[in-house]
Parts: sequence; C-alpha cells; structure tokens
Amino acid sequence: MTLAFGHQLADAWLELHPEASAAELVEFLERQSLRARVAAAEVYVARERTSKEEAMFHLERESRSYGELMRNELSNGELSMPSS
Repeated sequence: MTLAFGHQLADAWLELHPEASAAELVEFLERQSLRARVAAAEVYVARERTSKEEAMFHLERESRSYGELMRNELSNGELSMPSS
C-alpha cells in the first residue's frame, strides 16, 4: 500500500466507523495490507513462475526496503504527509 492510499483507505473506513478506536483502525489496515500482499504474491507467482513461498520472501524483502525508504524520507522531511 502506498502512503496516500493508506490514508485514503483509513479516512473512508473512519467515515463508515466514526466510533472506532485506533486499535480497530490498525487491525483493519493490517488485514487490508495482508490481503494486498497475498494478491501481489499470486501475481508474482503467475508472472515469474516461482513458488508462493519464494514470492512472499521477495515481497517481504521489497516491503522492508520500502519501509526503510519511507523512514528515511520522513526523518529528512522530504516526504509530506497528507493533511486531514
């Protein structure tokens, strides 16, 4: 999930569940992230003809790299967060 998409998804979910706690929002976003990773693994398997385990390994590695990039950009002030 991209950062902007994650914010849009959270905003839409909170509109539908205005009384939800932060923990419930995090749980929802984690489920959506897992669904997205599974779908990406299936695409990876179909295109690259690898096992699902190997695809998940590659996706996890890419996810860690993306997370590191986001942390670096946030810590350097190079990434602006969407305003609410």
